[in-house]
Amino acid sequence: MFENSHFMNLFRNNFICNHHSYYDDTSLILSTVVPYPNNMKSTLFSISGENFQNMEKLYFPDQLQEDYHYGYGILDSVNGILCLYQLEFGKHLAYLWNPTTNEIKVIPPSPVEFVPHFIIPSIHYHGFGYDSVTDDYKVIRQVGTYPAGRECDDIRDSFDFRSLPREWQMYSLKSDSWKKLELEYFSVPPLRYQTNENFYFEGMCHWLGYHERPKELLVSFDLENEVCITTPVPLDIPMEIYDNFDMYYVNTHLLLLNGSIALMSSYDSDNTFYISILGEVGNKETWTKLFVFEPTPPLAFSIGAWYLGNIVFQTHDGDLAWFDLSTHTVQKLGIKVHGGDSQLVVYKKSLLPIEGINN
Repeated sequence: MFENSHFMNLFRNNFICNHHSYYDDTSLILSTVVPYPNNMKSTLFSISGENFQNMEKLYFPDQLQEDYHYGYGILDSVNGILCLYQLEFGKHLAYLWNPTTNEIKVIPPSPVEFVPHFIIPSIHYHGFGYDSVTDDYKVIRQVGTYPAGRECDDIRDSFDFRSLPREWQMYSLKSDSWKKLELEYFSVPPLRYQTNENFYFEGMCHWLGYHERPKELLVSFDLENEVCITTPVPLDIPMEIYDNFDMYYVNTHLLLLNGSIALMSSYDSDNTFYISILGEVGNKETWTKLFVFEPTPPLAFSIGAWYLGNIVFQTHDGDLAWFDLSTHTVQKLGIKVHGGDSQLVVYKKSLLPIEGINN
């Protein structure tokens, strides 16, 4: 049936128009991190309305303003709570923040963060989600270490680096502590970039991981069973239409589109985008290519998605813009992010306190 063009047109139209319950009573939070001469600047916007006409600037709580110069990344938004992490090199704190109540909780550091001065912790946050079985909020991260500068050569030569941890860790809000996950450090593909290509959906934290090109995989971490499921991603781009096709120039982005896990691909400077959706985690045969489009004006890469087939892109000239999959029209948001990073997360208001959310 997927080879029948009439059926596929009906399937695409139904996919775009069908409202998913995931988006009920939600709005969007847009985060932009723009480089300045001596630091980074984070800005948050709340976006709502059927036509995204309502845009309001949000402000970080006072506790985060003190360390505001290098900005914050958003790991995800779950049940009214944002998980933020520091972007400054060498700083690894993460926070839980409810923008509705402005309550904030600092996630405590783990022992690996207290290392000798000649060792630099390498910590990368990968997922934030909710375990409905234990009624607990959890954070997933990868932890490693590497030597500091040459001024520490003498000390480093006598130090056993094998004694330092290289592991996956999980934080539990209920216990307010970290624990080591029973996962082989090198067996789970890490997040490709520390960007917006990760999200929580239906009990799992998902990210686009890689070992090396073209071996990219969708990684899905089950918060209840604490296991990883990997799914190979498809190559939707027709290689035969390009001279000297090279996988190095393939751009792939993971996003949640209309309540489905989706992969968006493009090639080098070509402005053609290919979108496939996944039917079943762990089953590579259930990827289905749904859309091929060439937006005008040209768009650079996706930031995130909303319901009814709306995707936020960054343009080549540094603007942020909506792209409507049903009409193929582009609407600019009036926000400039030259050289910066942006994220889009779905947010649902909650008045529950963070500390007592499990009680």
